[in-house]
Amino acid sequence: MKLVLINSPLQDYGKVRKREYYTTPPLGLGYLATIAQNKGCDVKLIDAEASGLSPQEIVRLTKEYKPDAVGINLTAPTFEIAKGVISGIKQKTGAITLSGGPDATVRPEFVLRGVPAVDMVIRGEGEKTLDELIDSNFNPDAVNGVYFRRNREIAHNAPRELITNLDSLPFINRNFFINDPHKEDGKLKSVVIGSRGCPYLCTFCAAPVTSGRKIRTRSVENITDEIELLKESYGITAVHFIDNDFIYNNARILSFADELERRGTKISWRALARVDLVSKFGRDFLERIKQAGCYELVFGIESGSQRILDSVKKGTTPERAREAVSLCKQVGIKTKAYYMFGFPTETLQEMEQTLRHAEELDTDVACFLLVKAYPGTEMYRQLAEKHGEDRLQGYSHLQSEVALPFAENFDKYHIRNNFSFSTLSNEELSGMLRKAYKMYYSNGRRRMVA
Repeated sequence: MKLVLINSPLQDYGKVRKREYYTTPPLGLGYLATIAQNKGCDVKLIDAEASGLSPQEIVRLTKEYKPDAVGINLTAPTFEIAKGVISGIKQKTGAITLSGGPDATVRPEFVLRGVPAVDMVIRGEGEKTLDELIDSNFNPDAVNGVYFRRNREIAHNAPRELITNLDSLPFINRNFFINDPHKEDGKLKSVVIGSRGCPYLCTFCAAPVTSGRKIRTRSVENITDEIELLKESYGITAVHFIDNDFIYNNARILSFADELERRGTKISWRALARVDLVSKFGRDFLERIKQAGCYELVFGIESGSQRILDSVKKGTTPERAREAVSLCKQVGIKTKAYYMFGFPTETLQEMEQTLRHAEELDTDVACFLLVKAYPGTEMYRQLAEKHGEDRLQGYSHLQSEVALPFAENFDKYHIRNNFSFSTLSNEELSGMLRKAYKMYYSNGRRRMVA
């Protein structure tokens, strides 16, 4: 069995030049590729985004591999590109075609109706589903978690239960990736995920829908085993945890720090965190994790307006952000912050408030982006009820509109809905992005604050 898995590109790189920015390897596809390989399949993973491939190049490379089955991930911004790619592959190869990812999970029937070339949709976590599909020679009749066509009608089996024991998953074969490990800031880094799920209520995020509201974790021993394997096999010196919130439980993270120390595992690591939890856990906690190798925490601060934070159910305050960033600075942990412009009902004055908040916090890195409404989120549902779902379908990349040298590192994030649901026009929102980056950076370097 020959299987090709495709990570869709963010843009049509046959029409635009891909900027030189790093994009996180598709860990989900990496798990699937490793599982299929362990079952004896001949597997190729094409990371079209990291490689900057055009749709035509993706089709050509897939055809050359002569696959029996092809899987592609679907997200709302890449839907049209992925649709063209999988249609071309189906025409050229006749292979069994599958799709997965956020869009496939939240609206599987939409995918099957909108992309006739897709034979079946894997909904939710795909590891066990793919395992069973391979055993059945891709006959979906008795496989849970699959939507498929039967006699020109859409059929589906029972939903796939979420994986409760994440330690049961294999370590990803990193040879499937072209950009992991990767060099950054003098460190050889690799990307790891230690948990799945998110219990929070942010209206702009689909993570609770796609991976569940309950946080499911790998054991600290299992995570440390993978880190040691990555050190031994590739010589990595740093790890980036991409969990929705790695620092969600202080006892667990302190246990992880103890495990690294017990084994003598020297590693630098960074992770995503919530400002309210970091401010709650306090300075002693931060000093301990810094001692255990934590060199940077990444915060989704989003807005400097309490009204906006409340409206999107963020569950934090500007004051908690100040406390968290201040504590990190006190102990010597670097900080990175994400801010967004264009929330529904957000005013220009509130966006300016976010700019002032970002300047006051003075994190080492700041990324400014526009709000996007994704299917499966509460925000998308609210806007669809108000404006109609058709107006939310189109997305545009802003590479040409945010043409600032010091914003290129964040180019992968510069996507927006074609329809502006803000009080500002899309052109005005792009102007806010340019203003923010000009304020925060100068000549490609962090601006100095007296």
